Amino acid sequence: MRVETKWAAIPTFIILLWMFVAQALGFFTTEKFATGQLIGIVVSTLTFAVTYYMLTKEKRDKDYNGVMSWSEGFWAAARMTLIYIPISCFVFYIYIQYLNPGYKALIASSDFSKDPVNNYLMGNLLSSFVFGGLFCLIFPLFTRRGLTGKKV
Repeated sequence: MRVETKWAAIPTFIILLWMFVAQALGFFTTEKFATGQLIGIVVSTLTFAVTYYMLTKEKRDKDYNGVMSWSEGFWAAARMTLIYIPISCFVFYIYIQYLNPGYKALIASSDFSKDPVNNYLMGNLLSSFVFGGLFCLIFPLFTRRGLTGKKV
């Protein structure tokens, strides 16, 4: 469980770092918000692809002595996803509410709901669940190994 927690925290802080970089580069203005969102999606996807691969590889090598089935990799990645979701929602809430309050106004200007922060966090939760589920299915295929230590 320690491996899953470590790999859940790493993408949270990488994406938080990206948010600070995007803020510094001016992507959190009404003129550049769409561009910043697109770049953010690319950064997030690449971060998660590397994270899920590294998680399943480390889980195989450290916890399963180099032998891991697809289902063991799937459940390790699923646990990581379930740990990542509340951590990321909490960190992003802190960022939106306290570290960059201007981001809340920017979300409100691009969102037609009465509670844009809640919608943003719900979007994070749903996208993390959907993409986490897909990555849980895919990445254990690349890192599984049979009893001989060779790819199955």
